[in-house]
Amino acid sequence: MIPSERDAIIQQLLAQRGIVTVAQICAHCNCSPETARRDLRRLEERGELFRTHGGAITIDSQAPRRPTGGGLIEARIALADRADVLIVTPSDTKATHLLVEQCKSAGIPIIAESKYYPGAVTVISTDNYQAGREVGQRVAEYANRHFDGQVVALDVSYPQSNTEARSRGFADGLHQLPAGQRTIISINGMGLFETARQITADALDVHPEINVIFGINDDSTLGALEAYQAAGLDESKLLLVLFGLEGDAAKDLLERGQPYTISVAMFPELVGRACVDAAVCAYGGYPIPECIATPYAIVTPKTLHSFYYRDERTGGWRTDWSRVEQLQSGSAGFSMLGKDQVRRKPRRIGYIGVFSSHAWYQNLRSAMQMRSRASGAILEMIDASQDMDQEVDALRSAIGKSAAQFVNAGDTIILDAGTTTAYLARALRGREGITVITNSLRVLAELKDEAGITLVSSGGIVRKESQSLVDSRAEAAFQHLRVDKAFVSTTGLSLEFGLSNTNMAEAAVKRAMIAAARETILLADSSKLGVESLVRIAPVEKINHLITDSAISSRHRLALAQKDITVTIAEEAPLVMG
Repeated sequence: MIPSERDAIIQQLLAQRGIVTVAQICAHCNCSPETARRDLRRLEERGELFRTHGGAITIDSQAPRRPTGGGLIEARIALADRADVLIVTPSDTKATHLLVEQCKSAGIPIIAESKYYPGAVTVISTDNYQAGREVGQRVAEYANRHFDGQVVALDVSYPQSNTEARSRGFADGLHQLPAGQRTIISINGMGLFETARQITADALDVHPEINVIFGINDDSTLGALEAYQAAGLDESKLLLVLFGLEGDAAKDLLERGQPYTISVAMFPELVGRACVDAAVCAYGGYPIPECIATPYAIVTPKTLHSFYYRDERTGGWRTDWSRVEQLQSGSAGFSMLGKDQVRRKPRRIGYIGVFSSHAWYQNLRSAMQMRSRASGAILEMIDASQDMDQEVDALRSAIGKSAAQFVNAGDTIILDAGTTTAYLARALRGREGITVITNSLRVLAELKDEAGITLVSSGGIVRKESQSLVDSRAEAAFQHLRVDKAFVSTTGLSLEFGLSNTNMAEAAVKRAMIAAARETILLADSSKLGVESLVRIAPVEKINHLITDSAISSRHRLALAQKDITVTIAEEAPLVMG
């Protein structure tokens, strides 16, 4: 069927219904989704219709349209209307998942970077496990020479499949050392400098004997190092292991050589090029492997200048491509990309990413832009980081609101410090006859003007990171109390280790809260389940009730039920368009 015939059928469908979907066009015109979308794009450019996701409406149609308020989720989904192929970096947000599903339904090829998405044509990633294992072996060799074979390693990781593979490989690489000579303490630094700094400071309070820090990216390692330096510990007794080497700050550190640093260079510029090349291949129908591993290198102060050099004009670091292109650590699929074997190329490549301020993603994005231009395509980028912040905040709000239903008039309750308990406090506004005892500055701020609530502060020293009051005075405030309910938060909950937290002072106060309550209600989103943080607060049997989100696994629900712990799922706010 020629284009003019398809145009006539599309116009006929629009005249009958005011709205038409890509699937309907394919069925009536016996064409592919790509052809249907191309026809709609052409008709839109001629001003004959408005395109929507998955179809189109007539210009004068009164059929419902998507909001045009420019909301974050709206922008994500609108990208599916414009892109011929989509590149997705790890961003576990509802908006990202919805966009991916929309693209899959519309037949738009998806390229995943670092982390596989179901339905993606391929995933572009360094072999995280193998690189981690190789660097772990290097650490074991270093420890035999410098630490008498004894390693106490702090693993500053992040719960994503790619970063967990790095940590797992690192741990397996250390197996060259006898079991009694290697200890690994794992913490979740969220891949962020400030979080890694704070949680490492807590870890060093508990384990000052740490002599190896393994960070899953530049920010994790640099943040952890700052905490080590702030603790006044001897850097000559520390080995840094840095995964990424994406930014100038990490290369500067490696060049100084003190503390000694071993790094896995992942070359984000190489990954960015590969993502665009794979997108071109996928759109053009060229077969590519389901997983493409990009080259990496183990870099030390002695070998740094073999891969990077100083830009004389800016003073920044540049990649020595003549050396990098000789690396053999990539997969066979990597070597087949970028060979101009594809004639039909995309006009617009969509890219949804996270953490746009990170050096890794800045370099990745820059490389993708250059490669897209060379391929004759427009790269349209969206940062999903704000989605993540909003969704986590909404989840905590939902848990807090749900917890408020368990507070009755006449109750005396304890509210722990944390964002979720602050939302619980907000939900208690307007209540009468309640006494609230808390060590949370946020809770105090939320309820200070409530006439119907008796508000009691525990006292203590302010811990700025969590906006909580801690020390012996805060503990003592709860030790001689008997209250109806304690609403507590935690950074970890596992069946074996129980409730746990990253900070010793906070853990001690939480322990006193639980001891003071007839009923303990834990407020924790599903990401905390199965996690064991540094300091144990109490066994899991000490809680009576868990309020969490719908992502809790059936395994965890069953295990908690077997311990007579009631689980309540907070009602999450719906995904609003626009």
